[in-house]
Amino acid sequence: MNVFYILMFLSLWTMGIVFLRYSFKRNVWISFTLITGGMASFAFSIHLTIMPFILPYEWLNPFWSTFVFHLSVAAMTIYFYLFPLATSMGGLWMGALNSSKVKWILSVVLALPAFILLALHLIREPWNSFDIRTFRWWSGAYFFLGYLFYHAAYLREKDHLVRRNKKRVAFLFSFGTLWAFVSDFIGFRKLTLEEWHFTLESNGAWQLNAVIILGLVAAIIYYSVKYGFLGVKLRFEREKLDSSMRALTMGVSILNHSIKNEIQKIDYLTEKTQSFIHNGQTEKSLQSIEQIHAVTAHLLSMVNQIKDKADDIIINETPIQLQQLFASVIMPMQPLFDRRAVTIEFSEINSGILNGDSVHIKEVLSNLLQNAVDAMENEGGTIILRSIKTKRNFIIEVKDNGCGIPKEQHSKIFEPFYTTKKNTSNHGLGLSYCAAVMRKHGGLLSIADTEIGEGTTFLLQFPMNRYTSIEPASPKVANVLASTQKPET
Repeated sequence: MNVFYILMFLSLWTMGIVFLRYSFKRNVWISFTLITGGMASFAFSIHLTIMPFILPYEWLNPFWSTFVFHLSVAAMTIYFYLFPLATSMGGLWMGALNSSKVKWILSVVLALPAFILLALHLIREPWNSFDIRTFRWWSGAYFFLGYLFYHAAYLREKDHLVRRNKKRVAFLFSFGTLWAFVSDFIGFRKLTLEEWHFTLESNGAWQLNAVIILGLVAAIIYYSVKYGFLGVKLRFEREKLDSSMRALTMGVSILNHSIKNEIQKIDYLTEKTQSFIHNGQTEKSLQSIEQIHAVTAHLLSMVNQIKDKADDIIINETPIQLQQLFASVIMPMQPLFDRRAVTIEFSEINSGILNGDSVHIKEVLSNLLQNAVDAMENEGGTIILRSIKTKRNFIIEVKDNGCGIPKEQHSKIFEPFYTTKKNTSNHGLGLSYCAAVMRKHGGLLSIADTEIGEGTTFLLQFPMNRYTSIEPASPKVANVLASTQKPET
């Protein structure tokens, strides 16, 4: 059983270093929480496992033996006096407050009691002896503040996916630190470390630490693999998708898929043009012909920008005016919306510039809109387009009230050749292509919400550095966008 203490500190320290390596600024205090939290198991593993194994072989001379002993005492000191502080800091800097100035001031205020308690311990007591009763409730206050900060951070988050991520962090860290407080700060009364034994007055709850902590480590690994945790995304589905796209020369297949979609648009526009001509509406028929030209020009751009493989998608970055982007995607598809009695609604569309590849982003939006229409099994429905700004992402949301996607299919819909559509002419390539385009832009395509019979919400998440806010669009552009909201009668 003692070997589990080695696994405890090794796993906690490894995760702390991984999160720190991934994003130092974002995860520094949470990483510090994991590292300081592993200090107690490190100290106990020295006394219970490592030294009992080494001593019979006499590998260490007195100097190194004393050095290792002092190392264990230092680790336990860090655990008792800095681990509670790190817990409260982790929640504070995860997003409990907006103002950096306030967070810095509060950090200094929170740090003072911890370092004063540490100084008093070093002055008044032997440094290898810890009377936990003298600082127990101070530590409890830090853990309680950490709990409040973690939960405030996720409750204040507006981004759907980030909010879920922060909720998992809040739950796991709150549970882990609560157990640490109960077992080590309430359960312990006094601990004295000697070379090489220790005396401990406690209720014995600490002996369950290995089970609890290793269980939490397993939960963090599980969430990291399946959903992403603290921004570290280890999605096996993405790796599988990338390898499949390289192996199957997906570029050609994606191009065929794009051609099929564009031909459908041309077919709709042609029918509309014929109707306008028969009714003597010359101006409207010319507008439809211009839209056909726009569709063919878009298709030619797709041909030029997709090579032999999907991982060779070429991104030609240019500034894209957002409202013009929406108008250029929706107008060619308006005959389809009219035919299926689908209404397009716009909610909180930001005026701004998105830096990216206009051809591929248009194709991504077209695919999502086409899928939304196909998901409406009966005629009539609503698609809502919305843009959201968060600290880290600019998000375009596409929401429909169609048939929804079963939960068991969520992890499969971004795989090549997987489709939920009954029509055999659909080869399941649209969403895999859309996901690849978003990755090329450093972003993410994801499902924010879906319910059977209620609809589906997709999110296009771009890094915030790709978005530039500008003044509201000119009346001309605004009118073009507004004209797409109501189908012609």
